[in-house]
Amino acid sequence: MAMLRSVNGLPHHGAGELGRVAHGALTGPSESAGWPRLFLGYNTLPDPPFPLVGYLQYELAQPGGLGLPALLRMMAESMRAQPVPPEDAFDESRRRVATAMRVDALVVVAPAHALAPAEGEGAWRPPAYREVPRRPAAAHREGAWEPAAALAVDREGARVLLVAGRSAEGGRIGPRRPAEEPDATLAGLLGEVLDAQHAWTKAAFAL
Repeated sequence: MAMLRSVNGLPHHGAGELGRVAHGALTGPSESAGWPRLFLGYNTLPDPPFPLVGYLQYELAQPGGLGLPALLRMMAESMRAQPVPPEDAFDESRRRVATAMRVDALVVVAPAHALAPAEGEGAWRPPAYREVPRRPAAAHREGAWEPAAALAVDREGARVLLVAGRSAEGGRIGPRRPAEEPDATLAGLLGEVLDAQHAWTKAAFAL
């Protein structure tokens, strides 16, 4: 079962709580070894209903061969089509949790090349980065890191991109914010999923 993880004490990379959530999603333990990974960010905007900022990995079922843009479009459409449950579908304790833990952000974590700017990954990946062969089981045992990136958006339109990898000498690099802006298309699609999720939650819990 996925656990809510606090971002207290994590670096914010100049992006406030959204930056902390992106950092945690990129560097923290994952519920799955596959890509991409999606995370819900809670209470990242000002005046949160409860003073706990954290993130939770979203269970992502990805149809084979579906690219990230197509996957995000499918998720947004699916969320919009999701029927709103009847008023008695949730007990009072579940309603209290939904009231206190507001979903303000969404983060996608993927191999670095998948979230690179349109002009190509070389635009922001320095020469020190190198590819690490994808060997999920062995990589976890040996502490190896495949170059990865996290793209986070919030409901007010803020965006942050973090990248991390492994140097030619084997040391970790990052996470850091590249100079370039996040890819606008992917950020927009991620925002659509977030908006659809927020709208459904408000309707389902009468928030």
